[in-house]
Amino acid sequence: MSTQTSPTMAPDTYVAGSRPSFRERVHALAGHTTFREPAGGRSTVARPVPTDHLIAAALAYGRRGPADIGPDVAFDMATGRDGHRRQVQRWLGGVLAADRTAACRRLRPLAAVYATWAYGSAVLGLPFPPAPRGVAEKDHGEVALYACLLLDRAAEDALALASRRV
Repeated sequence: MSTQTSPTMAPDTYVAGSRPSFRERVHALAGHTTFREPAGGRSTVARPVPTDHLIAAALAYGRRGPADIGPDVAFDMATGRDGHRRQVQRWLGGVLAADRTAACRRLRPLAAVYATWAYGSAVLGLPFPPAPRGVAEKDHGEVALYACLLLDRAAEDALALASRRV
């Protein structure tokens, strides 16, 4: 039986030296643990503050300004809910439409579609759809990867800033 895990998936139980997933790091920032360490981090208060509220409060320290979308992306990724879908997709569509790379320029009319697909893939775990008719596979792959990386980087930056400020 192999003990190796996929580099993208966190193991079901704690393994020394394994890197915690994004969701685990957000929950740790909020003072809670996740399924890999089920006994720790719970409050003994009869009515504890809901975890979603603790996560939102902790990620608020990761906001650089009113236009910073990173904490919203991080919250949605950590909770698996699409509470900030519109704001995040509007921001991502604008970034993709304004980007000057060749692939983004060619797919500028589809920027909103790619923002929707990337949000579904990065936040909700949905598979990325195949290239639309008339779109080159190379352009589709580049824009899809770039959009997902923008979301991931925004969330990681917000989490890093929040953990430094808390």
